[in-house]
Amino acid sequence: MAAKEIARISRPDPERFLRDYVRTRTPVIITDLFAGQPIDAIRTIEDASAAFGNVPMHVQTEYAVAASAPESAVETTMTFDEYWAHVRAHPDTALLCTEYEIPANIMQMFRLPEFCLADDLDRPEVLDMPRKYGDHDLCSNIFVANAGNRAHLHFDGDHRQVLLHQMFGRKQVLLFQPEACVDLRTTSGAPWSSGVYLERMSTAEQLDFIAEVGGYHAVLEPGETIYMPALIWHYLGYVDDAMSFNLRFKRNRYGRFLCVDNIHRDSYVQNLGSHLASDGDNPALAEAMPQIEAEYLRPAASLREKVSGMRAALRRACEQALPQTEPARFCPPQLDEQELDKIIADIGQTARYLDPELTAKSRPTGPISPVQKQTIRNTAARLGYSDELLEHLLWNRLGKSDLDALSKTEAVQFMVYMRSPGGALR
Repeated sequence: MAAKEIARISRPDPERFLRDYVRTRTPVIITDLFAGQPIDAIRTIEDASAAFGNVPMHVQTEYAVAASAPESAVETTMTFDEYWAHVRAHPDTALLCTEYEIPANIMQMFRLPEFCLADDLDRPEVLDMPRKYGDHDLCSNIFVANAGNRAHLHFDGDHRQVLLHQMFGRKQVLLFQPEACVDLRTTSGAPWSSGVYLERMSTAEQLDFIAEVGGYHAVLEPGETIYMPALIWHYLGYVDDAMSFNLRFKRNRYGRFLCVDNIHRDSYVQNLGSHLASDGDNPALAEAMPQIEAEYLRPAASLREKVSGMRAALRRACEQALPQTEPARFCPPQLDEQELDKIIADIGQTARYLDPELTAKSRPTGPISPVQKQTIRNTAARLGYSDELLEHLLWNRLGKSDLDALSKTEAVQFMVYMRSPGGALR
């Protein structure tokens, strides 16, 4: 069987996009998502340098390289032009800009598609936990790296749908559905990372592996945007010096509960979350949630006991609702303790498995306060935002263009955004 190449389409209407791709968990490349917008004119590194060469970016050593040699890992701030000067001086550098807030100079060049907005604003949250990131629960980042850099095969724990737009350069994209976890040797790596090293394979070997496992492949060209379903395994390789940004969106109530903010990462939560993200109204899937919620609330003597109980509940939910994924194969019983060790290490000092009441109390609720509103207006003026630009940035970052419509939570999110190195116009 030949490896599946990701299909290319013109911008679909929202109903078709949600029906044919999101609900079926099918990746697709949209060739003209931002056609006619200023961002579409950025097709080369020279275009980008002319538009925002002096914009600062957070730069760090690539994750896999940093993990293998933590003593040499670097985190710093460089402007766009300074980073490429560094690349010219050090062509094999492992430094890259990843998961960094989209600077205002770039954010003003496109408009968030309306199909990214949440459509479940009137539905209660699981265990009544307030939405941490605002009503539309959006997130966005830029990625800049030199040719030869890559992101090792992994899945993201936030449970959001993803659009990745390629500005300049080409990027290789290899994808696998969550149910391929056994073939991806997940018990050989971190709970969210594959034990298969695609970066060590030739292109022919990669395609053979994709065909065998049932994955997808493509090379993303400048001006194209790929849709990646929530929780899908992805490997990204920089064919050229390249830049892209993502929009992370459409997470439902189940994803907000099961995400890495609250719960550990493993193949059980990945597979269940993937199907809930695309079809949260499926009765078989929804019926699995009360058991998981009850286990989350059950007192435990230690974090290890809590994670063990949650893994058992998630495993049962997969067996009941997703028997076709063969969850018994995800982790052989003799490896359970090893997996628990890795999950506990992955959790570290992060605030997961907190009491829902404590979580609710720690998150601001209600409409934007007068102090927040004035702070945003004052900061926006200092950063050089016109009223029109402020509305544009509010829309792209939060899905709302009216400052008065923000919640306290959204106001906090936007104030944090304005404090980022790229928050100012330069």
